[in-house]
Amino acid sequence: MDDDLVCEYDSTWDTESDGDELENTGRSKKTRPAFWSNSSSRNLRAAKDMQNYRHGYPNINEEECPEERMTNLKFYLNEIKSSPDDVSIEAFHTEWRTDYKRLERVHSYIQWLFPLREPGVNYMAAELTKKEIQAFRESEEAKSRLLDSYELMLGFYGLQLLNRDTGEVKRADNWRERFANLERNMHNNLRITRILKSLGELGFEHFQAPLVRFFLEETLVRKTLSGVKRSVLDYFLFAVRDKRERRKLVRFAFQHFEPKDKFVWCPRKIQKRFKKKSEKRQNSLAGGGESGATDEGHSRAKHRDGEDASKPVGDVTDAKKQGDSEGSPEDHEPALDAPSPLASDTGANNGETVRLEPSTGGGTPPEVTAERAEEVSNTPWECVAGSTAGSSDCDEMDSPADSQKELEEGPSPDRTVADSPPHRSPTPPEKDRREPSGAAGDRRKNAVNGDPSSGSEKEEPMDIVDVTS
Repeated sequence: MDDDLVCEYDSTWDTESDGDELENTGRSKKTRPAFWSNSSSRNLRAAKDMQNYRHGYPNINEEECPEERMTNLKFYLNEIKSSPDDVSIEAFHTEWRTDYKRLERVHSYIQWLFPLREPGVNYMAAELTKKEIQAFRESEEAKSRLLDSYELMLGFYGLQLLNRDTGEVKRADNWRERFANLERNMHNNLRITRILKSLGELGFEHFQAPLVRFFLEETLVRKTLSGVKRSVLDYFLFAVRDKRERRKLVRFAFQHFEPKDKFVWCPRKIQKRFKKKSEKRQNSLAGGGESGATDEGHSRAKHRDGEDASKPVGDVTDAKKQGDSEGSPEDHEPALDAPSPLASDTGANNGETVRLEPSTGGGTPPEVTAERAEEVSNTPWECVAGSTAGSSDCDEMDSPADSQKELEEGPSPDRTVADSPPHRSPTPPEKDRREPSGAAGDRRKNAVNGDPSSGSEKEEPMDIVDVTS
C-alpha cells in the first residue's frame, strides 16, 4: 500500500546520507496533486522551495564573482549603504532597533539585513554568491554584525536571544504586544523564513533549530500565534539544514499536533513508529510510576519518624526538565524507533522516582477545517489581531513560496496545583504561656528553645516537596 504522505520534495527521512542529496529525490513517489496547501494536504510549493534552499540552489549557474562586487559583505563591513533607503548597517542597529513602526512599514531593508541567493522584492539589493558567502563566513566583523541584526529582528517579533553561541531564544518582556503585531501582519512570516535561510547561508546554521523549536512550542503547546502555525510547519521547520535536528523537530511537532490524522509533514510509516514508541514509553512509565509513588511514600514516612530526616528529596522541577529535553541518545542516531523523551512523566532524584504532574503547556489544537492560503499582494495588513488581511504598497515576497494562515482556538488556561498547607505547631496550654522564673523556668525555656543541655530538641517541620511545574 502506497504511503500518500511521502513527499518527493522532502528528503528528511532519506537514509542514504545526512546531506540532502538531490539524487535521492529521483525515486518514484506518490504525492498529493494539490500544489497549494489546505487543511488536509501538504503545501508542495513550500516543500519544493525549502528543498531547493537546502540543496544549495542547484539550478543557479552563477558567474565568477569578483571581490569588488561583494555588495552584501561590503554593506556588513560598513563600507556602503543600503538602497534605496541609504542606511548603513551601524545606523540600522542604532536608529532602527526599537523603531517598530518603521520596521513594520518599510519593506526594502530585510533583503539587506538577511541576504540570500534568491531575489526578493527589492531589486536594488544584490543576491549572495558562493564566493561572497565564503568571504562572509571568514569575516568575524561581518558575522558579529549579522548577530546584531538578528537580535534587532527578534526584538521586533517579541523574542530575546539568550546565547550568542548556541542561538537559544525565549520570550521578551514585550512579547504580548509584539505577538499581536505578528498575528495581524502575516507578511512577517515571509521575513522569518528569509531570516532562517540567511542564518544557514552565513555561518549560523545551528541557530535555525532553536528558533523553529520556539515557534513550535508557541503554536502547538502554548496555543499562541495561530496565524503563524501553518508557516511554521510548511516553511520554518524545513529550513533547518541539519537533518538530525529537523527529524527531532518533526517528531516534536507530531507529538503536540492534534488531530494526529491531519499531520501531513512526514510519511505515515514514520508516524506509526512515533506512535508505537510513545505507547511503549507510556506503558513502561505506568509500571514505574506506581513503584515511584510507593518509594516516595516510604521516604515521607521515614522523615516523620526521624529517620534520615536530613536527606533531601530532590528538585523535581529539574528532573522534569531533564525528562522533557531533546538530548536523549536516540536523537543522535538516524533510527526512528527510539522512545521519545517528551512522553516521559516521571523524574529520578537521589535514587527515588518521583511522579511528576503533566505538562501544563495547553491542550490540543482543534482540527483545521478551512483552507487559509495567504494572498500575496502589494499591501501589508493593518487590522486587529485575529482578523483578515489588509493593505500597503510593498508587501514583500522574500522567497518564491507563500505563507499560509489557519484558524485556531486561543490558549487554554494553565492548570496549577495548590500549595501544601504550612506546618503549624500546637498551641501551648494557657498555664505554659506565663513567664517562668527560677531554675524550673530556665529548664522550661531551654526545652522550648531546643537547648541541647535540656535534653530536648525543637521539632522541625517536615519538608514539603513541591511537585508543581
